[in-house]
Amino acid sequence: MGKIKKWMERVADWKFDKKMQLLVSVAIVLTTVIMLLVSTISTVMSIKKQSMELLKTQNDVIVENFESSLENYKMMAIATVIDTSVQDYVKCSNKTDLRSLKSIDNANNVLSSIVNMHSSLNFIAVVNNKLEDYLYKGNQNIYYSKFDKVYRADYGSSKKLHSSTLKMHYCNAYYERETYTLNLYFPVYDTNMVKKELGLLCMNITDPTLQQILASSPDSSVENEVVRQDGKIFASRAGKDIGKKVSYSDKLKKTEGAFTENGKLYLYEKVPDWELYVISSVSTYELYKGSIATIGFMAVIMLILIAVSILSVKAVIQMVYRPLDKVVRKMDDVASGFLKTRINVDHMGEDFIKLAVGFNSMMEEIEVLMEQVKLEQHQIEQIRLDALQSQIQPHFLYNTLDCIHWQAVADGNKEISTMVKALAKYYRICLSGGHDIIPLKMELEHVRNYLVIQNMRYDNIIGSEISVDSNAEETMIPKLTLQPLVENSIYHGMKVKEGKTGTVFIKVKRKGKDVLITLADTGTGMTQEEIDRMNEQLSQYEETFGYGVRNVNKRIQLLYGEEYGLYYLKNETGGVTVEIRLPYETEAKENVLRGEMIHV
Repeated sequence: MGKIKKWMERVADWKFDKKMQLLVSVAIVLTTVIMLLVSTISTVMSIKKQSMELLKTQNDVIVENFESSLENYKMMAIATVIDTSVQDYVKCSNKTDLRSLKSIDNANNVLSSIVNMHSSLNFIAVVNNKLEDYLYKGNQNIYYSKFDKVYRADYGSSKKLHSSTLKMHYCNAYYERETYTLNLYFPVYDTNMVKKELGLLCMNITDPTLQQILASSPDSSVENEVVRQDGKIFASRAGKDIGKKVSYSDKLKKTEGAFTENGKLYLYEKVPDWELYVISSVSTYELYKGSIATIGFMAVIMLILIAVSILSVKAVIQMVYRPLDKVVRKMDDVASGFLKTRINVDHMGEDFIKLAVGFNSMMEEIEVLMEQVKLEQHQIEQIRLDALQSQIQPHFLYNTLDCIHWQAVADGNKEISTMVKALAKYYRICLSGGHDIIPLKMELEHVRNYLVIQNMRYDNIIGSEISVDSNAEETMIPKLTLQPLVENSIYHGMKVKEGKTGTVFIKVKRKGKDVLITLADTGTGMTQEEIDRMNEQLSQYEETFGYGVRNVNKRIQLLYGEEYGLYYLKNETGGVTVEIRLPYETEAKENVLRGEMIHV
């Protein structure tokens, strides 16, 4: 997994055209491999299906013929043992009397007739248990067949493979082990007495159907054999295997079927009413070797096609990627500081022309913005310089106003003294030693001084109530936040120029991590539509809208985020309420302009 991860990380660092080449190459290879696998599997399945159909047809014919032969042999054996002449022979107990001699002669004639009627019958013999003798008739003489020396042992080796008492054995016991034949043994019972065994019928047959089953040439791909129901081989082309148990005996469960084992495909079918299976098998290599050459040829052709496709894809991707590569190189030049870089749009194609034109436009805009930034930076520096210069001697203004105050006291003019003192405090807080952020209690003191000056101007027609939670008065607030709002209430709500009176209410409460300041007035108020329009325009600049109010809201949002600021509400009893939400902070942020705080 570690190696795969490293390889993936290495691929991630490749150029786009190289990644595309890899992606398309992998897609081509996978598609080709899948097609080859599908073709191979389809071919193999088709060959297997055809072979199984062919083998099944062959098995059906063989089994039908074999069953017919076995049934004929069984009927022939039954007809022979119940024949009157054969019954008379096996009942003889003395070969010398005339009746016995006649029975022997008649039985010989019956056996001769049977041999003459069946060309596949090599010999037939009837054994008399009482006489311990037998009658033998056949196309092969008894000396050559060695019947008298073999039949007892072979009868003992034979097996019942049918519901009757018929026993069968396929072997080379006769004919000095030169030829494999089918040997059938049927006990001769007394037809007049149940289960009284008088002799034994022996038949040696060269069965044409069995010969056909085992007649496959040595170079044939199909092998046939006959297997008993107990799993042992009954008949096989390899005679030495007769009597051995097959390895697949546990798979012979049904009347017919197919299975694969040890690299061979087996097809089996049971001979009806007989405990025998006809098995056909073929090596899977022999089965598929005809298609291996075709599949190999297809694989070579596909490999050639893969190589040609990958080379073609590589060339096409490189050609398509060339305009994009040009853009990337130009971007590298820009990253190196060459802002005058531009892309030549000739011969780039419609899509990449748009990209190049956009790049050129972007660079031109960047140059314009760079000039604007330089200009604005210069202006900011100039403003900061002017602000610093204006704070060099602020005490001169305070001392001058203080002199006017004491002169007014000396002359006994208390009103002038009060106004000048309030004005001095007002401007001290306005300047506040260069601080943009001041404690809330200082900002409220600033509002009180402002109200003193306004009441002296308008003959004490402005009332005020200020309520502050003790746990909120140390919070920091942008200076000149409340005074513009109070001024807005006085001039636009109470309309003091028309001589009307009114009251300004200021409440400060701490709510969790926030501080909520509520400023309400008892002025003429506004409609709900006007309130909504004011709230919408708080963050927008518009010449017809109050700059002071907008400036207060914007400063708060720039310092603390858009979740803080102003929100206007309509009072049910008249006037307007504005809510100011601030975070509870007792120290100014690091990036806020600082200076020496002047306490008033």
